[in-house]
Amino acid sequence: MKIYVQISGDGAVTAFSTCSTADVQVDAEVTGPLYPDKLSGYKLEPDNTGTNHLVFDEEQYKTHIKREQEAAAKAEAENRLAEVSRDALLAGVDDEVALTMAPLYPEWQAGQEYKTGNRLRFGDGGFVRVLQDHKSQNDWQPDATPSLYSVISDPAEEWPEFKQPTGAHDVYMAGDKMTYKGEHYTCQRDNVAHSPEALPDAWEKAE
Repeated sequence: MKIYVQISGDGAVTAFSTCSTADVQVDAEVTGPLYPDKLSGYKLEPDNTGTNHLVFDEEQYKTHIKREQEAAAKAEAENRLAEVSRDALLAGVDDEVALTMAPLYPEWQAGQEYKTGNRLRFGDGGFVRVLQDHKSQNDWQPDATPSLYSVISDPAEEWPEFKQPTGAHDVYMAGDKMTYKGEHYTCQRDNVAHSPEALPDAWEKAE
């Protein structure tokens, strides 16, 4: 049976057909079954008359498959390394730097297991840090659950929105500025954990 073969620059068989085309035009004799799904196992062997024979070599095929598997495993390992390195970098920077890379962080979703310190995108440009391990749910929205999330604000913003403190780490100190219900306020003393509405003596409304 005559077959037409396509040969790559390194002599490997890359296609064969019963019809000659512009790309598949080297003719060869073939005996036995053809395995189109095992192209990498074929080779051309000319005889002493110059006739090409398309021959399937099982060992050649196995060697090629092994190389492909090793290459795929290496690529997967390199991708995983890149992911781990990226995750470590994103977890290791402070909030101010993280804010500049916010698009690289995952978006908040309900039904996820979040760990303390995770940072997440939320809503239209929001960015939060997880304050305690929990499984997220729809009725615990990040911007309305200060016990679970702390909003990360741009330090360049002079009057960021008021964030209800959850502990000594995020109370307001004298001189801190913020916005509460559309109005600007400056904190008048240290360790303030209440809003101007709850503790008006601790805040001075800006003119």
